[in-house]
Amino acid sequence: MSEKSEQNTEHSSLHTDSPLGRFIVADILPPQNRNAHTIASRSNSPKKQKSTEIPVRTTNKKTVQKESPNTNAVDAWFRKESALRNSSPIVTRSLPAHSPTSFKKKRTLLIWLSLFVVLAASGYGISYAMSSMEIDITMKTQSHDFDEKISIVVKPTHTDTLAGERVEVSDSVSATFQASGSADVSAKAKGTITVYNAFNTSPQPLVANTRFEAPDGKIYRIREAVTIPKAVVEHGALSPRSIDVVVYADEPGPAYNRDKTDFTIPGFKGSPRYTGFYARSKTPIEGGHTGIATIVTEGDIDKARESLETEARSRVLDMLKKSIPEGFVLLDDAIEMTTDKRTFSRAADEVANEFSATMTLRGRALVFRKSDLLRFFTKEASLDSSLVSLPQADTVTLAVERRNVEAGTLLLHAKGTAVFVWNLDTQKLVSDIVQSKNPDALVSIFQSYPAIERAEPRFIPSWIQVIPRDPARIRILTH
Repeated sequence: MSEKSEQNTEHSSLHTDSPLGRFIVADILPPQNRNAHTIASRSNSPKKQKSTEIPVRTTNKKTVQKESPNTNAVDAWFRKESALRNSSPIVTRSLPAHSPTSFKKKRTLLIWLSLFVVLAASGYGISYAMSSMEIDITMKTQSHDFDEKISIVVKPTHTDTLAGERVEVSDSVSATFQASGSADVSAKAKGTITVYNAFNTSPQPLVANTRFEAPDGKIYRIREAVTIPKAVVEHGALSPRSIDVVVYADEPGPAYNRDKTDFTIPGFKGSPRYTGFYARSKTPIEGGHTGIATIVTEGDIDKARESLETEARSRVLDMLKKSIPEGFVLLDDAIEMTTDKRTFSRAADEVANEFSATMTLRGRALVFRKSDLLRFFTKEASLDSSLVSLPQADTVTLAVERRNVEAGTLLLHAKGTAVFVWNLDTQKLVSDIVQSKNPDALVSIFQSYPAIERAEPRFIPSWIQVIPRDPARIRILTH
């Protein structure tokens, strides 16, 4: 090497990388990373030197002084490189797993994951505890057409007849009505009195036209013969008995109209019977009139009769229906209505502004048991009445062809289509399902019931495929 080259080498300075502030000394140390670039390097190979002679160059003070700046720079570079390697940013990038921020994120994620698992488990537990089951069942049915005569008798003697029972009720209805007629009349007053026997324990007959005298001397008569009942001895004393009769004034005109009063029997005057038999007004005595007056017409009587009969019939029919025993059938055409009593306080053409009327109606009917009718239908359809029922019996009409309530006979005509439904013991079905504990066994359980045509079980909620242990949470729907 020439002296000029040695001098250039001795006076060459260390280059630095300005972005990083590092010295680049490829001749002293190998590069530490791939990004480091070698700025100064020796590209020429050293010349061969003779083996017998190794030149040695001594270093004088001047040379040391020239090399000391480079030496100090190298030391500074090593100190700076060591400090950069131990600085926190480099550690943070090389060890991200130990970052406090990363640790917090992992802990938060773990907490939310645990909470989700707890909530999911709780929700499943609640769903399991509240789970239920519905079973939609299609029942087995069979239809049969009827066009039959059915005989019902109170005391049946043949197996083909149904046993019937006679039901009877009665009720009375009273009302007041207005008179609507007008005429020139000469009418006698009339009213109802009560005649008492306080004399002896023997009945006392009274002939027609027997007189009754008012305190003012006016006479009233009965038009029909009557008998006063005998008195009765009670607790050692004589207790009177009585009878009601209608009396008419002896003369027409308003002078004989009066309110309630007492009467004596003039025919008994002068004997003990005169005080032992007496009478008292039950209603006012009225209707006495001469001249133009309001009278009761035949039309008034007819309207009153129709009104009372309508009301009485409605009340008796309601009483009949309420008196029917449980499980019996009452047909409207099997009812008979008869009038037991009908009274009017005034007759046609009598003078009165109004009149009262009373009607007593009696209702009778023949009824029969619904179970007997079902047995008749199932027998005709060749079915067992203990296995089937007839929930819609009204699909078969029952018409009354003949009735005699007094004799206790009724003839019916049954026509229509009856739909029989097999009986299902739902309680036993639920018990079998609960005891099975296995949803796979439901098919065999349903097949063991002849009444079930088709069954569709549903679990609520659908993801809990478990049979409830509580029978109350199993609902049976039939159709």
